[in-house]
Amino acid sequence: MRNLTKSFITSIFIAALAAMAPAMAEDQDKDWEAQVRKVDEAYWHEFNYGPSASLNFHLAKDVEFYHDLGGVELGYDALAKVNAGMDNTKDRARRVLVPDTLRVFPMRRGPDVYGAIVMGEHDFFRTESGKIVEKWARSSFTHLMLLKDGVWKIARIYSYDHRLATDVKK
Repeated sequence: MRNLTKSFITSIFIAALAAMAPAMAEDQDKDWEAQVRKVDEAYWHEFNYGPSASLNFHLAKDVEFYHDLGGVELGYDALAKVNAGMDNTKDRARRVLVPDTLRVFPMRRGPDVYGAIVMGEHDFFRTESGKIVEKWARSSFTHLMLLKDGVWKIARIYSYDHRLATDVKK
């Protein structure tokens, strides 16, 4: 009877662990996703307000930037040079995420998340003295972020579907 009781308790314990496994995996997924969202938010905060060095911190050394109107920038140094052009801009464009458009998808190697696809839309605003004065454009973006040495870095940037605010349907 004692062995039967132990087997029963062991079976219940194993069943409980099996039932918890999807929830545990979901928690791990939420952890990577929260990290990616935090990096995405920090990147765009630096785009709007920070020096280019802070913006560039989020870029992989082999970053590639593809823009449907501005062409291609390959490598960290090339994109850092473009970003440095914002450092001395008095009335810097402001980027604002369009609500409810941000989507994040894991990239896995087996069970491990090694990267993430981040997609969404953003509006661009003209500013004067740091204050938004008008929306002038909307575009879509897709980023590939990779986990490199425990740090999320943006490796590929696709900026496309640029349209004037007057052409944007609400």
